[in-house]
Amino acid sequence: MYPDTILCISIDYSCKGSLLSGAQFRHVCCVSCVYSSTLYILFFFLSFQKDQNLGGEKSGALDQMKIEVKQARIVKPAEETPVDSLWLSNLDLIQVRFHMGILYFYNPCSSSNIPNTPSLIDALSKVLVLFYPAAGRLQKDKNGRLEVLCNGEGVLLVEAESDSTLQDIGLLNQSLDLSQLMPTLDYSGDISSLPLILLQVTYFKCGAICIGNSIHHSFGDAGSLVCFMEAWSRTARGLPVKITPFFDRTVLRARDPPSPVFPHTEYQPPPVHNPPVKSLAYRSNPDSDSGVASLKLTRLQVKALRAKAEVADSKFSTYELVVAHIWRCACFSNEDLGEEHLTRLHIIIDGRSRLEPKLPQGYIGNTLFHARPISLLGEFRREPFSTTVKRVHGEIKKMDNTYLRSAIDSLEKHPDLDQLVPGEGNPIFSCAANFCIVGLLKQTIYELDFGWGRPFFKRTTHLNEGKGFVGLSLDEEGSFIVFMCLKKTQLGNFQKLFYEFLNVSAL
Repeated sequence: MYPDTILCISIDYSCKGSLLSGAQFRHVCCVSCVYSSTLYILFFFLSFQKDQNLGGEKSGALDQMKIEVKQARIVKPAEETPVDSLWLSNLDLIQVRFHMGILYFYNPCSSSNIPNTPSLIDALSKVLVLFYPAAGRLQKDKNGRLEVLCNGEGVLLVEAESDSTLQDIGLLNQSLDLSQLMPTLDYSGDISSLPLILLQVTYFKCGAICIGNSIHHSFGDAGSLVCFMEAWSRTARGLPVKITPFFDRTVLRARDPPSPVFPHTEYQPPPVHNPPVKSLAYRSNPDSDSGVASLKLTRLQVKALRAKAEVADSKFSTYELVVAHIWRCACFSNEDLGEEHLTRLHIIIDGRSRLEPKLPQGYIGNTLFHARPISLLGEFRREPFSTTVKRVHGEIKKMDNTYLRSAIDSLEKHPDLDQLVPGEGNPIFSCAANFCIVGLLKQTIYELDFGWGRPFFKRTTHLNEGKGFVGLSLDEEGSFIVFMCLKKTQLGNFQKLFYEFLNVSAL
C-alpha cells in the first residue's frame, strides 16, 4: 500500500536508504530484518534522536535550500605585518590550483554568549596577525615559480542567511548542492587577486549555524586549515592560541643533490580507460552525470568488516579496512570494464607524523603524499577481501621517512611539476577504475568552538568523480561517514554492495 513511504531500518542499515530521515514514522522493519524486538526498537529511537538534525534524502531538497548573502568583506590583519615572500615546496606546487575546504555544522544554541558577526570579524583580524601569510596572495617569482606574497591583503568572510532548516535540506541528501555554503571565486582571472582563505558563516532558520572554510591548496592542506580555524575559534572565545603556526617550507626542500631511491610510480599518469574529461572546475556539479553516495558505517558494521578481513591480529587499521572496502565496492559496481583493465587507488597520506624529524605541530603547508596500490581488475575481483586489505596496508606501511624523502627528491628531478597538477585535461585519476580516498580522521573538530558548542557534523562541499572522503561520525564513537562520488549509473550498485558485503561471505 505504501511503496514510497515504508523504509526498512534494519540494524545493519543494509535494507534502508538512510536511518537519518526526517520522517520518523515512515520507518518500519521488513520481515527479513526483524531482530529481538526490545533491543531493535530501542536502537531505532536512540539512533533517531542522535541523528535527527542531519535530515534525510528528501526529494526536492536541492531546491529547498535558499541562501541569501547579507555581507561579504575582506578582513585584514589587525596590526601591520611583515611584507615578504614565502617559498612554496614542491608538495605545494603539485596541488590542485583551487580552494578546498570543509563545512562544519553547529546545533542551535540559546546561549546569550553566542559571538555575533562583528566579534567573529574582530577575532579573525587578530588571528591574521599571527597567521599573516594567510592574508597574502599567490604570485610568480622571476623564474615563474609560484610563491606567496605576504602583503596583508586579507581573507574573504561572507555572512549569509537561509530560510531553510537542516531538516528541510537533509545533510546526507545525495543530490544536495552544498556549494552555496562556501564562498565561490572566478578562477579565470589573475591568480594574484585570490584570497588564500575563504570563510562563510551561514545562519539557518532553525538556529543552526554552518561555517564553511576553504584554503587555496597551493598554500596549505586540511591540517593547515584546521590549525587556522582552531586559532580563530579560540580567539573568538577570548582564549590564547594553543598551536603556534610554522610557515617555513624549506624543511621540505629536496636534498642536495636530489637522491630518490624508489621509482615513485605515484607521480606517473594513472591508467586511462576513457579519454580524459576536461574540467575547468575540477569538481562535481549538480548537472553532471555523477552523484555522491553518503553512507554511514556503525561501530558494529566496522567490527563485521574486520571479521571479513579474516585476520586474528589487529595489524590492519580501521581506516585501511574501510578504504579497502570502498575500493572493492567501487570496482564491483562498474560492470562495464573487462578483466584486462587496471585499477589504481590513490590514498592521501599526511606526512606530518611520518617525516623525521617530525614537522612542528603547527606546520602550515602541504604534507600530502600518495600511496597507490594497483591491480588488474580480473585478479582484483577474484581475490578475497583480506588480500585487498593487505594491498592497502602494504602501500600505506611503506610511507616512512625514507620513502617520503625519496618522493620529495623525485619531485625535484621532475622536468615539469605542472604536469602533476590536477586540473583541465590532466585529471589526477581518470575515473573508470581509478579512485582517490581522503581520510578526514585526524582533523580534530572538537576544539572548533566559537562559543555555541562544538560542531555535530562535517563534510566536504565538492567531490569530483572517483573521489571519496572518510570521516569520523560524531554521533557514535567508532563509527564513520563515507562520501563517494561516482557515475549516477553506478551509485545504486555501489550502495547495495557497500552494505551487502557485511552480510554475506564475499562480494
